[in-house]
Amino acid sequence: MANFFIEQQLGAVAREQGTSVRSLRSRIREVTSGLTLATACSGTDSPIVLAKCLGLESSFSCEFDKLKQEWIMANFPEVQRLFCDIKTLRRNEVLNLITGAKERVPSADIFITGFVCKSVSTENNDRKAYKNCIKEGSGETGETFSGMMDYIKKHTPLVVIAENVKGITTKNDGNPPVILQVVDAMKKAGYHFDYKLLNTSDFIIPQSRNRCWMVGLRRDQFSECDVEEIFDMVEQMKSPAMDLKKYFKHFKVGRMGMPPKQTLNARQRRVIKAGLKKAKQRSPRDQVIVDVAKSDKRAPTQLNRTPCLVANSTPFWHNQNRFLSAEEVLALQGIFAKDFKAAKKTFLTKHRRLCHDLTGNAFSMSVCSAVLSSVLLKLCDV
Repeated sequence: MANFFIEQQLGAVAREQGTSVRSLRSRIREVTSGLTLATACSGTDSPIVLAKCLGLESSFSCEFDKLKQEWIMANFPEVQRLFCDIKTLRRNEVLNLITGAKERVPSADIFITGFVCKSVSTENNDRKAYKNCIKEGSGETGETFSGMMDYIKKHTPLVVIAENVKGITTKNDGNPPVILQVVDAMKKAGYHFDYKLLNTSDFIIPQSRNRCWMVGLRRDQFSECDVEEIFDMVEQMKSPAMDLKKYFKHFKVGRMGMPPKQTLNARQRRVIKAGLKKAKQRSPRDQVIVDVAKSDKRAPTQLNRTPCLVANSTPFWHNQNRFLSAEEVLALQGIFAKDFKAAKKTFLTKHRRLCHDLTGNAFSMSVCSAVLSSVLLKLCDV
């Protein structure tokens, strides 16, 4: 299924360049031969799926949460190294959870990583206490970012791709956005660096999810304009979200992992009522999806797509009078059983809430695909 996103996105670039998808894929395969990819804090580890499609070898994964570690090991048996804490990657040797032995942390050519968003999230009431979290290495965001930078400084990957919430790009209690501290740190580490807000709903998937995507290119191998050209290609790859019903039908998404209780409580009914007021301009055919985990003052509501899905979201499909299943919410991040074999066998039935948590913390497959494919196309020109 991940290959669908790649094909669609390369198709857009091929049309722009007057070439074919086959030709672009051939060029990418040539440039990725022998290149390695490492991931950290990426949630579902969807970049590994993309790596296999694009010819990259997996170097290692890094994930702190134990159930998510199980997800990675069950879905990616080919991964030979799984480390448990991004803050330890600076060490010479770290415990490999797969072998049970300490091993050298390897270098990687491409490092795709997240870092905790809690300190910079606009939903955090203590956010103003972390206005300098990157510079000071404070809070969960600053601590995990420091771990990320320790690895980057020591191993100098050719390319760094990172993702975080939109809040990192907005002012904090009147202070400059924290993203500027990230820019400064990456430039000091020897990288051309830039960032862009990208919405998942602009990349086929019907979820309104605005995230800050960052790209760093090692200065000794790239020019400053290369980052800008990568984001230009990402723009070319944009494609409007499918309608929610069409999306589920196209990808044959089922309803495994339905909540045991399908009736709304009094508070949730108030949230639905508030959401319907927000969507009063809707047509009879519009599908209304409301996140009933939030308050009736917020009532996140979207038409024909879902609001941004976070770890504690409970999306309710008003037209069908039901909650979304675990299989459906994973699909709204581009996570399908065809690419993640253990999802249907184990996680959708035994770990339904984990699937919701993974959805809230994962990279959107289609957006990650666009950014990684654009990076690899740029590598073809270097």
